Amino acid sequence: MFVNLIVVAHPDDEILGFGATGAKLAAKGEVVQPIILCGSVDARTLRPTDEELHSDMLKANSSVGFSKPVLGDFPNISMNTVPHVELVQFIEEQIKKFRPNRIFTHHPSDLNNDHTQVSNACLAASRLFQRRNDLPALEALYFMEILSSTDWAFPAVGDGFKPTTFVEITSELDKKLAALHHYRNVMRPFPHPRSDEVVTGLAAYRGGQAGLKYAEAFQLVFKQGV
Repeated sequence: MFVNLIVVAHPDDEILGFGATGAKLAAKGEVVQPIILCGSVDARTLRPTDEELHSDMLKANSSVGFSKPVLGDFPNISMNTVPHVELVQFIEEQIKKFRPNRIFTHHPSDLNNDHTQVSNACLAASRLFQRRNDLPALEALYFMEILSSTDWAFPAVGDGFKPTTFVEITSELDKKLAALHHYRNVMRPFPHPRSDEVVTGLAAYRGGQAGLKYAEAFQLVFKQGV
């Protein structure tokens, strides 16, 4: 069974960055397993109740064929206060459990610092297969883009997102939008980046870069083979 591990900071990141591509892979029979390090997002503006948030998360992920998310309890907007090794070890435990073929995570220059912490920890954890003989080799590692975070990063932070891989999502875009709307109070009116219009516009722009109608884009970090 081919396994894709989606390592993100907050509920909704998995859909914003990977919702359509994940739906496409799940429809092919691949496993899409979200790992959400801050499962409670207790600092989120207009946050629903715990029960509502959990329900929204399950509905959103189920609607695109994802497995039930694994939730960490790391602090929202404060992951920089957590020792780096604790984040790495949490992700390593998921790698040992799910034995992924591919890993997708945040770009390290995202404006949201939680994303940066998760990205850096995931980069370290992804090398686990080189230190253990009982794990399959990781085939590929990718950064993904999160609207209202990756796109809002300032140039001084470091190298920005540079897409190298484009996945056609013509028939999956509507599934992504529907999944995002399962998360109450996450989507915003246009011209906010988390609006139907901008999500669709980004998909059209990324598609145009690769000769496709709509696409999600990723930045390749590591890949074995051609």
